[in-house]
This record gives sequence, structure tokens and C-alpha cells, in this order.
Amino acid sequence: MKDEKDNKVKTVVIMATAILVLMSMLPVMVSAQGDVKINEIMYNPPGTDTDLEWIELYNNDTTAINITGWKFYEADTNHRLTLVQGSMVIPVTGYAIIADNATAFLNECPECKCTVMDSTFSLRNSDEYIALKNATLVLVDEVTYNASLGADGNGKTLERNVAGAWAESTVDGGTPCAENGEAIVIPFSSWIPPVIYTSNITVDTMNPENVGKNATTGLFTATEEIDNETYYVINTSKPSGYTKMYISMDDENEDYLMKRVVTEAAPGLEPLNLTFDPAFVMWDFPLEAGKTWTSTSNVTGNLLVSDDAIVTVNSTAVVHSKITAEEVAVPLGTFPCLVIETNISYEVAGIPISNLEKSWKSPTDTGFLTLKHQSYINGALVEEQELIEAISPTYANESNNNTTINLTTGRFLVITLEGNPTTGYTWEVEELNEQVLQQVGDIAFVQDYAEPGLVGVPGKQIATFEVVGAGDATIKMVYHRPWETEVEPLDTFTLNVTAS
Repeated sequence: MKDEKDNKVKTVVIMATAILVLMSMLPVMVSAQGDVKINEIMYNPPGTDTDLEWIELYNNDTTAINITGWKFYEADTNHRLTLVQGSMVIPVTGYAIIADNATAFLNECPECKCTVMDSTFSLRNSDEYIALKNATLVLVDEVTYNASLGADGNGKTLERNVAGAWAESTVDGGTPCAENGEAIVIPFSSWIPPVIYTSNITVDTMNPENVGKNATTGLFTATEEIDNETYYVINTSKPSGYTKMYISMDDENEDYLMKRVVTEAAPGLEPLNLTFDPAFVMWDFPLEAGKTWTSTSNVTGNLLVSDDAIVTVNSTAVVHSKITAEEVAVPLGTFPCLVIETNISYEVAGIPISNLEKSWKSPTDTGFLTLKHQSYINGALVEEQELIEAISPTYANESNNNTTINLTTGRFLVITLEGNPTTGYTWEVEELNEQVLQQVGDIAFVQDYAEPGLVGVPGKQIATFEVVGAGDATIKMVYHRPWETEVEPLDTFTLNVTAS
């Protein structure tokens, strides 16, 4: 009897010890309090507030934080959080949304891919104290906002800035699931540097054997002519097949225009070969979230509609485009982006066709990176690529005059020189070994910043070259008035190249 009693005591002690161990682990297992901030507040959306209020959380900690069981405190109530999208574990520098109607929030912000939780609350439009509590109701963060800070029914949000202060967002609708701060804006440029992308093919329904392999895209690395007009070619080569897009630039309206798109699935098999007349507006600069535009064009060409049936296309295409903002993670890293959606609708033999192109672009000092691209046909995803590496060109300017540089075959050289074509003077290539280097397109002119209406403003003239073969070459450029054939050039530029 005594042994049985002793065994029961031991069992109780073991169980009690186990419970204490589990209790000591509980903050880690359930939700380490961590440094989680209330980061953005949509307290007074335009029109009726019903179902459109939300709070954004940001994990400022050095480890992921599990917020299971946490509460949102508002109006003297600890509101429960119900997971609708994502995970209750917020990654480092990750975001989560608490919405008073998660379904309505996701309908309003479909680009948001972070954690979204449903709750029940109604924020005051004047001022209010709100707080975030962990599973044991310990205070994690608290905020008292008021309408004098801004975002009072004008479509903006209140955002916590890098200094920890609160201010009105610069973006309509705020930046849910994305970094706070100034809006992403990509300005127009009449010249984009040639860049070579290496991307991972994650979806390819036409050539499934490509999935998991890499595609190479030459962005503004070549030009071709269509009807005596010169177009830049964006050429994506895959292990099986390729896609070419023919692009021009409308300097006056600050647009990039799409003239033609061609895809090849196998040698001699083109599932898509379409030409647009006139070329439609593909990107309407400046690019910024919330922007939309529509254009129409006559589309002609050929389209593969089944394994062995190619039909002729001659239809009116209606193009709808819109831009949103979100953060995207690709093999190259995580970036704040503008997402440009271009939906091209037309008919083939009386059947409606919809081609949707989505591209994720992040601004750089010299233009932008295209981090991800998707293609849809009639709502079905048919192709997706995610950026692994972007190889920029080698740059040279006046400081490289009369020097030698080393380059690699297949790469690009960009020479930027001060100039002002409005004076009649312009840079031209006078000497070039085309066995080693070939000029890509015309020499572009990018004007220096000036107040609108000013004319005769100087800028930079930019020449682009592709390294097509190994060897030594000399580039000689002259700055002159082309019609003054008997006059010495005003300036010269010489660069020696050794290519391997």
C-alpha cells in the first residue's frame, strides 16, 4: 500500500514538474511578446466606415513572433483575432493586418499577401486609444491617435514613420502589408540601360519541361525595325522557346508603347504573333500606385488555339491597365514594388480572349528592376518567372577618355557624355570595330532637370554597345555639327576596349 502511495506521489511530482516546464516554455511556444508595433491605421475610410477599417502590425523584432491568442484592445474591449489569410507567426520585418471585416479588406486590397486577421471593432473618427496585448493580456504596444494627424476621411492612413512619429500616408489607401513611407514612383526616361536578367521559371504551361530551369532576358539590349520604325526588343530566351516584345518610347506623352509580341514554343511553332496598330500604351509614366489607363488598338496576327490549329486574328483590342503597390520576395531578395497589370481583351472567331500581363517593378538609380512576371490567358496562369540575377552594363564617361577597359563577350557597354543636341552639336560614333563591338540603337539624349517650358536645356547623350566578339577595339566618338564636314569637331572621346 505504501509503495502504491509513493508511486502516486512520484507521479504527481512528475506531472507538476512537467506542467511547470511547459508553463516556462509557454511564452516561447505561444507568443513571445517581442517588438511588435501598431504600424498603420485606417480609422476613417472614405464614405461609410463599415467593414473598411483596419490596423497593420509590424514585427520589429530579430525573431519571428507567434501572435496566437493575442488581442486587439479598443473601446474597453479585448477583441479576439481570427486568422483568415497567412500564418499567426509574423516573420522578421513582416506585417499582419487586423481588419474589422477581413473579406472586405481582401476584396479592397487583393494584392496584400501578408497575414490577415478578422476582428470586431469600430474605430472613432476623432480620437481613440488602441492597444495590442499578448495572450496573457500583457501590453505589447499602444497608440492614441486623433484626426489632427491627418487621414480623416480622405482615403489616406496614419503611418508610423522611421522616427516613430505618426503622419498621414502619401499613398491613397495606405501601404497595407508593405513598407511605410513615401510612395514608389518610377519616372519616365527616354533611355533605359541594357540589363541581362536571369530568372527562375516557376510556371510554363506551354513548355512544362522549362519549370525549375532558368530564362535569360535581354532588357533593351537590341533593336529591330517594323515598317521602317525602330523598336527596342525585350527578348526572353528559355531552354525551350522564347518571347519577344517590341517596345518604343513616346517622349512627348512619356509613355512606353507595345507594338508587337511574338512567342515561340518550338522551332517553327509560334503560339502567339500579334501586332498592334497603333502601338498601345504599355506603361504610362510616371508609374505610381493607384494609376489606371485605357487604350484601344487594332490587333492582327496569328494565335494558336489548340495543339494544331492556328487562327488569324484581326480584331479591336481594348487594353486596361492599373498599378498597385506591394512587397515581393524573389530569389534575388525582397523588394517594395509597383505591380503593373495590363489586360488585353479582343475576339478570335467570335470567342473573347483575355491576355493579362503582370510585372513587379522596383525603382533603381538608373531605371527599374523587373522582379517577377506573370502571364494569364482567360484567367489561367500560363507563365511565371522570378528574378535571380540582374547583370548591369559597364559604364564609361568623360573621365574614361583615352583609357582602356576590359569587357566580357555578351555584356554591354554604356558611354555617357555631356551634350546638347538643341545647339546642333551631337555625339556620333566615328570609329568602331564591329567584330568586337556593335552599337545598340541610336544615341539617346536625356535632358537635365529643368522647369517646364524651358528649351535648349543641356543633358547627357548615351551610346550603348554590345560586346559581340573577343579582341581589341577602339571606340572613337566626335561631338560636332554633322553638316559641318570641313570643321574640326568641338570635342572627341576615345576608349580602348579589350574583350574576352
